Amino acid sequence: MDMRSRTSVAGYLSRTPQLKHLDDGLALFIGQLGQKQYRDEEDGSLTLLGTTYIKLVLLGEHAEQAFTDFVEGDDVVAVGGFKTRNYEHRGQKIEERQFQAAKLLFDTTRDRYQVERIPRARAGAMHKRPAMAAPVQFRAPQSAASPALGR
Repeated sequence: MDMRSRTSVAGYLSRTPQLKHLDDGLALFIGQLGQKQYRDEEDGSLTLLGTTYIKLVLLGEHAEQAFTDFVEGDDVVAVGGFKTRNYEHRGQKIEERQFQAAKLLFDTTRDRYQVERIPRARAGAMHKRPAMAAPVQFRAPQSAASPALGR
């Protein structure tokens, strides 16, 4: 059995996200994903070349949840796929490339986030919390010439 895989794109929300509802009531999250582009220099530094942007959309319950969780400037990872959308606006045919995400996640590789979670109740389980184990002390290894070994 093959592993399921999807495309993921890391970036930041470069505009304030919007939540709209389609005619059938389906929620639609609309955002813009920005990704800074750099060039590696010979001296090891990076030169900012500019920023690439793409429209980001989510549908349904995920759209509503993303709208409550994310704001402009958040570093995110979007999981889904690239789509091309064709439509007509003011008499002109428009072809727009967008990223349709199935999931939108905080980019946890960024150190500025502190995520607080509400503990989830387990279905059908009313367990007591297990007793905490005794604390474990970790000590740095001592070298072979250590005076503590009596040599």
